[in-house]
Amino acid sequence: MLIDTHCHLDFKDFDPDREEVLKRARQAGVGIIINAASSLEGSIRSVELAENHDFIYAAVGIHPHESPSSDEKAFARLKSLARSKKVVAVGEVGLDYYRQTVPGVTQKEVFRKFIGLSKELSLPLIIHDRDAHADMLAILKQEFKSGKADGVMHCFSGDAAFLRQCLELGLFISFTCNLTFKNAANLRAVAREVPLDRILLETDAPFLAPQAHRGKRNEPAYITFLAQELSNIHSLTAEDIGRLTTHNANKLFRLNLMENAAIAYEIRDSLYLNITNRCTNDCDFCVRSSTDFVKGHNLKLEKEPSLEEILAAVRNPDKYKEIVFCGYGEPTLRLDVLKETACALKKKAKTIRLVTNGHGNLINKRPIAGELAGLIDKVSVSLNMDSAAKYNKRCKPGFGGRTFEEIKRFIAQCKAAGIETEATCLDLPETNLKKCRAIIENELGVKFRLRRYNVVG
Repeated sequence: MLIDTHCHLDFKDFDPDREEVLKRARQAGVGIIINAASSLEGSIRSVELAENHDFIYAAVGIHPHESPSSDEKAFARLKSLARSKKVVAVGEVGLDYYRQTVPGVTQKEVFRKFIGLSKELSLPLIIHDRDAHADMLAILKQEFKSGKADGVMHCFSGDAAFLRQCLELGLFISFTCNLTFKNAANLRAVAREVPLDRILLETDAPFLAPQAHRGKRNEPAYITFLAQELSNIHSLTAEDIGRLTTHNANKLFRLNLMENAAIAYEIRDSLYLNITNRCTNDCDFCVRSSTDFVKGHNLKLEKEPSLEEILAAVRNPDKYKEIVFCGYGEPTLRLDVLKETACALKKKAKTIRLVTNGHGNLINKRPIAGELAGLIDKVSVSLNMDSAAKYNKRCKPGFGGRTFEEIKRFIAQCKAAGIETEATCLDLPETNLKKCRAIIENELGVKFRLRRYNVVG
């Protein structure tokens, strides 16, 4: 499912064929639309649209160009509208100095009022910022004393420096179909720097139609062009982008969409198997401490799946480039199930890979590489650091100080068993990557791969 988090279906541009536009959006896979308002009248229309269509939600607010219309009477009416069950945000509101049709002092005063409304009603902000970066950041930092703002910087148009400050404030970032324009290379470079757990999709329809329809009216169905562009930028599939941006929108706008735990989950052309959430490390850098989601997949299991449940979740193993044992825990804690699953999939799977912390021998109290040979084609072992002292400090292994050397022994045994083996290190500040590479390539004789901190999947 795709979510268009910002459009203006209430505009007169859609009067001739609004229902046909909605139908095309549904056919294109758009499951939810958030209609953002730009005036009091637009806020009223936005709420009416949402109340008449189960898949449309509303945001209420006044565009900075309309700031003078936000008198006390209008603001009171907006506050009343914002209490509607279908209203999920305050917006679009903010600052626009592009043409400076409204004095900056007026815009800033009104923007602060809307920030106050969003706090009072616990609704996120949909923020409009154009050529007003310095004032925008100053206001957000003043109004959000904790340093964390609740909202999205809509139709992002800033540079990498502005992006970093928006991210530090905790804001989500949304791009429109202008990301597809031929002359948008700089914007695409900025989009590449946005963490995938902060990106949202929007069309801003009727504005900014994608390159394939440039010069024409934009509409929610065209969000597929944006999803494809972001997939190219981040080397993912359009389905990956759709799933993770839907999760992000669900989180920000509190849409209460059900996101069930996954036993088998797709990323790009690989299928990952999440067979346990238990782990024998307690790494202080592990994403498990901050989220249950990886690339939009919920990996928090209610119970460990049986062999039958795992195989049922896989469905068509030959569809994927590889099947990977890698979930929110250490797969070798369930060695028997791992082996039974691999055996059952072996005839159809192109490649079976194991991602492991390398504690398998310690967990099972015996060398296990020989048992994996013939079932596992590739193994990726998280060595993480360049010394036992650093490993013990950051990973806090349950098996104590001997763990680092035991991981190295496991790596060597996998290589000796004929399994294609790689070991990975993490680009943490204290990691000596040159020493890591030497341990992995020279001492152990296997492939070295660098992993980026906080990038999973």
